[in-house]
Amino acid sequence: MKALRNSTSLFLLIMFLIGFQISSGWAQEMKVSNDEINILDLFIARPLGIIAAAGGTCLFIASLPFTLPTKSTGDVFNMFVVEPWKFSFVRDFPDENIY
Repeated sequence: MKALRNSTSLFLLIMFLIGFQISSGWAQEMKVSNDEINILDLFIARPLGIIAAAGGTCLFIASLPFTLPTKSTGDVFNMFVVEPWKFSFVRDFPDENIY
């Protein structure tokens, strides 16, 4: 019983020391390279925004019979046309809020 107690105490001491050494690394902030994200933003997200704006323009025109009677044409125009164009052209590059 004494051997089990000693080995358990030794095991806990070793785990405490190892955990203490590893946990100091977790406290540091990891700086991730944003180059890959910027490339994806430039070559994938922004062209998809242009495609979404073109599709949104078609959807806006198709939804006019429904939005004119309810007087919500401005809201639909902002959602389908203006927002995708802002996403593609007005947003800063590199955009810190995209990830």
